[in-house]
Amino acid sequence: MRVSTTTVRIELLPEDKAEELLLQQLALTDPDNTNLAKLFEKAIALYHPQLEITSKSFMEFPKVALCSYKAISTLSPA
Repeated sequence: MRVSTTTVRIELLPEDKAEELLLQQLALTDPDNTNLAKLFEKAIALYHPQLEITSKSFMEFPKVALCSYKAISTLSPA
């Protein structure tokens, strides 16, 4: 079995009724919705704070997606 070093499966799990309602509203929008993108960015930041999502492939819109990512460079110019 291989483990991907560039893709992670992210599932958004609502913790209350407000979050459930938000996901229901996002289900009626475009997969490229900026609010939805922010939720996935927050989720990957919990996984590793220096990763950036480069693409999403929804398995169950809008809650579950395979997300490709890359490391964010933290080096500052000298």
